[in-house]
Amino acid sequence: MKEEPLELLKKVIPIIDDVRVKDIVIYDMREVTPLYDYAVICTASSNRQVVSTIDHLKDGAMKHHYDIRNVEGASGGVWVLVDLQSIIVHIFTEEERNVYGLDKLYSNMPKINTEHFLTNTK
Repeated sequence: MKEEPLELLKKVIPIIDDVRVKDIVIYDMREVTPLYDYAVICTASSNRQVVSTIDHLKDGAMKHHYDIRNVEGASGGVWVLVDLQSIIVHIFTEEERNVYGLDKLYSNMPKINTEHFLTNTK
């Protein structure tokens, strides 16, 4: 059974926040694509932190029983896409986040308040 996207966000956002990535933004994509409901973008301070974030998401998948469909770009360590079916998590280094400009591309999409997922899950 597929997990409700908001329930999955309640698990995923604290996991990536624990790795101390910066600028976590959640975009509501339900009106523009049938492929996923939310896009999460965050910035890692280094390639090592990118890899650490992936590892934490994988550990969280085992602990919280959610599925990771695919991980793309892990070998490069500057932009990784983690496909959680209803949620896509983009983990960038700061330079790559600026280069690709997904925040500009998604600027018209509604944002979900990240703090809601951090304060209600602790």
